[in-house]
Amino acid sequence: MRGRRLDDRYELIELIGSGGMGEVWRARDEQLDREVAVKILRAAGDDEAERTERLGRFRREARVAAALDSPHIVTVHDHGADGESPYLVMALVEGRTLEQILRDSGRVPAEDALRWTADVCRGLSAAHRAGVVHRDIKPANVMVTGEGTASTARIVDFGIARFTEFRATDARLTHTGRLPFGSVQYMAPERFRQLRGDGRTDLYAVGCVLYELLVGRPPFVGDAAGIMYNHLHDEPLRPSRARAELGPAVDRLVLDLMAKDPDDRPADADAALARIEALAQPSAPAAAEPPPAPAAEPEPAPASVLESAPAPAARTADGPSEPAPEDARPPSSAARPSARHVVKDADERRGTPSPWTPAAPRRITRRTVRLAVAAALLAVGIPAAIALNSSSSDHPEPRGQGRPPVPGGTSAAPTTYTLGVGYAWGDDEDGRVPEIRARVVRAALKEAERRAKRKIPVRVVAVEDYGQTPAERLLEQHPGMIAMVGDVGDFASADVDWSPRMAMVDTCESGGDPDHEYALPAAEYEAGRQAGRYLTGAYGAGRVVETSKSYWDTDTDKDTFGHGLRAAGLTALPLPSQKGTEDMSRSRIERELGTARPDALVVSDLRAGGGEENLVPAARGRGTLVAVHDVYGSACDVSSDLEMFARQDRQLADGSLRFRTFNDERQKPDCTDFPKLCTDSAELRALLKHRGTAELYDATLAVAAGIDRVAGEDGDRPAADLARTRLRAVLEDVETDGLLGHYAFKDHQATARPVWVDRLVDGRWKQLGTVRRLTG
Repeated sequence: MRGRRLDDRYELIELIGSGGMGEVWRARDEQLDREVAVKILRAAGDDEAERTERLGRFRREARVAAALDSPHIVTVHDHGADGESPYLVMALVEGRTLEQILRDSGRVPAEDALRWTADVCRGLSAAHRAGVVHRDIKPANVMVTGEGTASTARIVDFGIARFTEFRATDARLTHTGRLPFGSVQYMAPERFRQLRGDGRTDLYAVGCVLYELLVGRPPFVGDAAGIMYNHLHDEPLRPSRARAELGPAVDRLVLDLMAKDPDDRPADADAALARIEALAQPSAPAAAEPPPAPAAEPEPAPASVLESAPAPAARTADGPSEPAPEDARPPSSAARPSARHVVKDADERRGTPSPWTPAAPRRITRRTVRLAVAAALLAVGIPAAIALNSSSSDHPEPRGQGRPPVPGGTSAAPTTYTLGVGYAWGDDEDGRVPEIRARVVRAALKEAERRAKRKIPVRVVAVEDYGQTPAERLLEQHPGMIAMVGDVGDFASADVDWSPRMAMVDTCESGGDPDHEYALPAAEYEAGRQAGRYLTGAYGAGRVVETSKSYWDTDTDKDTFGHGLRAAGLTALPLPSQKGTEDMSRSRIERELGTARPDALVVSDLRAGGGEENLVPAARGRGTLVAVHDVYGSACDVSSDLEMFARQDRQLADGSLRFRTFNDERQKPDCTDFPKLCTDSAELRALLKHRGTAELYDATLAVAAGIDRVAGEDGDRPAADLARTRLRAVLEDVETDGLLGHYAFKDHQATARPVWVDRLVDGRWKQLGTVRRLTG
């Protein structure tokens, strides 16, 4: 292409960038003797009539875009077609896109974020007054020129969003597995519902971009299906939770821009601009630092500070300060954590975060959202089977393909190892989560030492899980870490996968396998098998419709809850309307239930949005028993999760059942099956009032037993990198008794784990007992 002339006028000089929709070239306008940017779009279609229609639409949009006049919009000079490929000629802007800035720097200073967002609003104001909606505001479409406080932002790609939307319906794209649009992380809810939208649709995207500039990650991350569901139903975490120096006014601005209902957003770009300008004033809350909160902790300072800063003092939850251990000291500037990495040591003294707090991506809870988003995917023309398995990233990192953890300073034989206690970013709602979980682990270690009759050489650090934490970064700060327990699932799927290289025990979800982490809860298949036993024995059920996971009937591994129901002797059927249809109306579901005539309907996701909100009303209308299982609940749920589930459960009738694989601390302790839950220790009883602490305690007992085998005697202990490898293998043979019974692992999955049965009574779940006890 280099050297080619378009319309005998624009000579292509240098390829600047390329993407799914086309290429951008530096070019020379031979007539006006100036350099310009030329964006060449992909061909418009196969059918001649369709191609003509789309090219005509492109020309109309390009003419409108060329009429826009704002210093914050990259000027469109000309447009044309190179054969069948349309192109747009724009002013050549020397600078970087926000996407490039974020990639290089993580998040940006709040002043820059607000100034650039204000510039975007100024550009959108001019466009919206002209009746033009951009429809694809994202970091890649905002250019920044200049330096420091003199830098300004300008919007690019006006005039092609509608064309690319039409190309998004091209069936050829979906055959490749590529999503037919690349901006799902910034799309407003109304776009997923195929509503036309207006200027406030752009403002939603502005809110997403501002969030990413402030936090360093988009408000919602994960696979495309999950992000779609988040946009439709979930409120993002407040930016101040990731960056404590931001005031509540910044939180309100971002959340208002990202309101689900366009009527709840600022009325127009001018209104949004006024609020941003108010925040940018020196006296505005944007720069105000809140008083110290229990959750706040010291964060890494700039390199110049780190190089001369003394090691922080460590403090236990119930003891005086002591010198920080070697592997808790701040890393050198060369080993400083990246912008996407934070370790929170529960033993460190808490303090107020510095302005250099590393960027913190939004946590994505690993719950089943596929059923809920299937209809939305189909509504925008995406085959669900493809999109549900596609990443939102253009270049997803294959699981486990990153570099292995580097030995770093682990070659010397240590006197003490480190045990990481994982918790997910966003879970620390009251500022106590790291401390509570670390106390649980220490209590379990004390019990393990009592059983072993000797000291187990391990210290405890609480580690915040961002789902992007490279293993080697964390080991640079904690080279003695040889195992992790707790909410470790996102560590196990991070850019550099930890799970094949470290002993990791996930207490939240099932799904352990030899190539990855260990898992404590009952496997999904086993939960289904036990649920089937109870439905058969207690209710005489013979046929059930199981709706918890779309397409489960065709799952080749046959390890789903539905397959477990079948293993118990039930005739388990999927719901036909889940197999790719757009119609999950109540009337259709009622017809399908009438045809299947099930004794029970098993559901897991009661959230509205994809048709599943009609499942329970349809079943209740027929008098069919409804049973819920805990695909959407886990031992790591926090208070906001519990509140959401309580709202969803209101649609259930008394007498409905729930099957769960975690200890519910709100129920009376099951002292019959698990007498150790009724401990005499007042300290442990207090800790067991928190969700997931029983599972965390038991996981620590298992890991501690493994460490005791691996550690050996003082002076004869293997280096941390060797101990890490040995421990991962040893855990497969560990057996121990915990608060919730006996533990053993097979293929990294805990075996013979309990499943509890609850019945809804007066709108509240009442624990009946374990399936094993209820069915004999």
